[in-house]
Amino acid sequence: MASYALTGEMKTKITIKGKTETQGPGGYPRETWSDLFGEKVWCKWVNAYGQELFEGLRLDLKETATITMRYSDKVNPKCEIYREDDSKPYEVISVNDILDKHQFLEIKVKRKVTA
Repeated sequence: MASYALTGEMKTKITIKGKTETQGPGGYPRETWSDLFGEKVWCKWVNAYGQELFEGLRLDLKETATITMRYSDKVNPKCEIYREDDSKPYEVISVNDILDKHQFLEIKVKRKVTA
């Protein structure tokens, strides 16, 4: 587990979108995704490798990664994350406030699979 990320290591831009539920026509709930920060956020992106990769495959998790970014309380497990110009979203597996210091977040993500 990384305890921090240096500024020079945060080379990847991501977009984090949060789900909001509104009422659509007829009173039915409608889900809309909106950008939480209004811009791309710099982070450290590390794809799964080694033992973590094999454990993920055993659990049928495909295309997993670990993101380290500056702390924000806006990020939660219901968010979708887009990497730079990639149009396919990643879904959040877990969010960890590293050492509970509100400095960095460590986010585990996997590629979102559509049914």
